[in-house]
Amino acid sequence: MTLTAQFLSLLVMIASGIVGAACIDLVRTIKYYAPPRSFRRKGYIALELITWLILGIASFYLLFKVRAGEWRIVDPIAQLAGFYCYQLYFQSVFRFGGRLIYIILLRPLWLIFNFFVSIIRWIIRALMRVVRLLLLPFRPLVKKTKQLRLKKKG
Repeated sequence: MTLTAQFLSLLVMIASGIVGAACIDLVRTIKYYAPPRSFRRKGYIALELITWLILGIASFYLLFKVRAGEWRIVDPIAQLAGFYCYQLYFQSVFRFGGRLIYIILLRPLWLIFNFFVSIIRWIIRALMRVVRLLLLPFRPLVKKTKQLRLKKKG
């Protein structure tokens, strides 16, 4: 293996460490902002284990693509270096990007969804009021029928 290929594989492993740290940071951020008794907080351990499993499979896939699956002792060290690089240099950038995506993309979608849900609720309430209004003349009749049934049983 040439020196260029070794350097490229080292850079790929460092990059996979950075991406892996970003994924784990995202999972832990989701847990941090979850309400104490929510499903997200209770399923956190399983979610993190699944995330680690997916990251391991993805890093082996990268090794398979770069070096035909050859594993060297330098690879985990390079991934740890990627984790440290993420913590030192890229964490604020990734979190800023996440907040930006949340503010620009997710919050407006959530507001549009809530708007449509409120319109549907309003339509259902209006229909229920119309049905109640139409059934209003029959209330005394139903009340009398119930009283007669109770008298007959007693």
